[in-house]
Amino acid sequence: MCGRAITGDATWLEYQEWMSIIQTPTTPIFANYNAAPTSINPIFIPTDEGLRGVFARWGLIPHWFKKPIKEMKFSTFNARSEDVQEKPTFRDAMKTQHCLVPVKGYYEWTGVKGAKTPYLISVKTNAPAFCFAGLYSKVELPGYTGYTYTVLTEASRDPIKELHHRMPIMLDESAYNNWLAADTLLDQIKRVDPLRIEYHQADPLARVSETSILH
Repeated sequence: MCGRAITGDATWLEYQEWMSIIQTPTTPIFANYNAAPTSINPIFIPTDEGLRGVFARWGLIPHWFKKPIKEMKFSTFNARSEDVQEKPTFRDAMKTQHCLVPVKGYYEWTGVKGAKTPYLISVKTNAPAFCFAGLYSKVELPGYTGYTYTVLTEASRDPIKELHHRMPIMLDESAYNNWLAADTLLDQIKRVDPLRIEYHQADPLARVSETSILH
């Protein structure tokens, strides 16, 4: 995905009703239509009792990293699905720490450098959001204690493959439990039907950052 996503204005109560979440933070969710890397956003993580909603920092910090975040010199906003099981940064989380990342859409840019056009990509749904496949960690570092996450990406497919060569893994609702259980091969996890994916040109005057973190 790109470096900007829309988490929107859904509340914890709406997420609870939608996903049967058993526990959420007491701090409310603030509407965000331009969520950036390193921002704090809601994610859903599995527990023995059921699904839990937590706030997490966008950019996974592996459990073995113990220095201040500012000293982490590598990008972890996205994780390539093709090699996520081999990368030291992600492989432990890939084994057991799967999460859902609820969003209303994300931005991508296309065109020549210096004159790129932003597009907003979303999914047709009656739910408060749709979900990316994510991985999470919980860390205790100098200056930050809490959850972090990354979004898995794959080669783009219709109808948006002309916008960018990579896209986030957008899960079909029927695949949420399989993804969270971490017991199904990634290739067998059902994606959103391409017919449900929508995109349109975004207003460049909205000053959406062109920062792309897809890799």
